[in-house]
Amino acid sequence: APWADLEVDQCRDKLLAAGLTGRHFRFSRKAYVHTRRASYAADPIYCHVPQATVMWAGVTGVQYYGFTFTSCAMALAMTRMEKIAQEEARRIFARPEGDNPIRWISHLGTFNCRTQRFKAKQSQHSFGNGLDLAGFNIKGYGDVYVKQHWTAHYKSWERPSEFLRALARRLRDEEVFTNVLDPDHDPGHWNHIHVDLAPLSDGQPSPALHRTKTMPTSLAGETHLEPVP
Repeated sequence: APWADLEVDQCRDKLLAAGLTGRHFRFSRKAYVHTRRASYAADPIYCHVPQATVMWAGVTGVQYYGFTFTSCAMALAMTRMEKIAQEEARRIFARPEGDNPIRWISHLGTFNCRTQRFKAKQSQHSFGNGLDLAGFNIKGYGDVYVKQHWTAHYKSWERPSEFLRALARRLRDEEVFTNVLDPDHDPGHWNHIHVDLAPLSDGQPSPALHRTKTMPTSLAGETHLEPVP
């Protein structure tokens, strides 16, 4: 199945070790396979979210706006993304060390059983393996939106623009995700930054997915972690 490589060994333990608890996420029982006819595909497409995970908050206290329904692999990668985003927000908006200035992150969607826009190839959103980042709320500044602040048309937009571009660059450079597609990539991403853990274009496994799947697990005997339903 096209989602088979997304399975993560000891998924729950890795989420706990990353800093998530039952206050941040739960596993979903909606694990059935969706079948549908897509406009640009000759044959039916099959969609499924392996180790389906619902997140509403992150390891640094961020709240997620929008129903965040992803694979476990994507949820793990998001814990790395969130820490990088907080580091860049501290640096660019001159927040004190140790502060987590990002209060919430909004997105345009996670799971969606469909093909890529105007193509027959199946979207990574079909496997809960894609996330469309749209906006951030930053303490001391306010809301930062990709559709508004990606290009600094005004001086007051310079820091938000720098933040968004620095975040996208680090997510690529540090291989948090396979693909990081921003408004400079094509007009279809004018209002969001798409990230995913897709295989490489030649079909080989993604180094980003490998980094995610090999994240550490919680140590035996730890008792401070809250149970996850």
